[in-house]
Amino acid sequence: MKNLRTLLLEFAVVSSIDEALPNLFQHLTCLRVLDLVRNLLRKEIPKALEKLIHLKYLNLSHCHGLRELPEAICDLYNLQTLNIRGCDSLVQLPQAMGKLINLRHLQNFLTILLKGLPKGISRLNSLQTLEKFTVSSDGHNECNIGDLGNLSNLRGELEIRGLQNVENAREAREANLKNKIHIHHLTLVFDPQEGTNYLVGAPRSHSTNLLPEVKEGPKSVVEALQPHPNLKSLCIRGYGDTEWPGWMMRSSLTQLKNLELSYCSGCLCMPPLGELPVLETLEIKGVERVKHIGGEFLGSSSTIAFPKLKKLTFRNMKEWEKWEVIEEEKRLIMSCLSYLGIHKCPKLEGLPERVLQRTPLQELIITKSGTLQQRTNRILERMDKKYLISQ
Repeated sequence: MKNLRTLLLEFAVVSSIDEALPNLFQHLTCLRVLDLVRNLLRKEIPKALEKLIHLKYLNLSHCHGLRELPEAICDLYNLQTLNIRGCDSLVQLPQAMGKLINLRHLQNFLTILLKGLPKGISRLNSLQTLEKFTVSSDGHNECNIGDLGNLSNLRGELEIRGLQNVENAREAREANLKNKIHIHHLTLVFDPQEGTNYLVGAPRSHSTNLLPEVKEGPKSVVEALQPHPNLKSLCIRGYGDTEWPGWMMRSSLTQLKNLELSYCSGCLCMPPLGELPVLETLEIKGVERVKHIGGEFLGSSSTIAFPKLKKLTFRNMKEWEKWEVIEEEKRLIMSCLSYLGIHKCPKLEGLPERVLQRTPLQELIITKSGTLQQRTNRILERMDKKYLISQ
């Protein structure tokens, strides 16, 4: 089968695939498509892979035993798609990946041990898909946040992890997220790290006689990572500053439909999310220092607060005590809301009656928030409304 163009080997027998690959690569040199999805490879991919010079599509996804890729893969100049999703043992990528000048899609979601990307990836100007970009603490051999700036054709979904390793706002600004108009789903993650030395709002020292230089705070970094207004979905995790970035306070994401704020443990209040004109789904969890949510959450510039919001969820808000809606009678609030979920908010005293009375709420689920459940039940009985409230 020396002229074979496509070879699909899903779930091959482990012992057979390890022994067969070198021989296959030696002889099937006309392959354009090679799919090895879900093979438990016990060894590395054989060096003979370099023989497949016509290969355009290589799928190694969910090959759980694969720890690294051979440098030979970097000689596959015609390769357009490399899928390594779910390779949870993969610890590094070849340093010479910058040679893959025709690579358009690097599908690398769920590569949990991969701590960084080789510097050469910043030279892949044709790259359209990059599911996960990890900012490494090793800035010499692996990409820093500024290397994203060269990847001007990225589109679809992008997750940026390791933002605690970004030194300053200037470096973050070089990523040029604001001009990446085809990125529609963005996730920004500060991974937990002990000993991160932030000095929020302080100037950096240029003198060796003063205190050691420290990183700028998360706010300045995220401020510089302002996305394009075309963004449809945004998730921010692990953000540790006490204030939200200015572009969130200005509600500049006019096309945003889905928003998740997770474990932003430093923030003391909520941004004016009610001014986002097309927001449909909002999940807030682990924002543990917030005690009061009031008018700032709704914003003030729009005639309807949360005009398109359908689903609102709060989780793990351990210090949250009060949720107040004090607004003019003429102003509408959450006019499309059909689902409200409150989970693990043990100190929350009650829900705003205006939310219960004047929204088209169809489903209310409250769990592990005992006091709130009892009080809300009594209110709903008075209002003769039957929602689902579960323990």
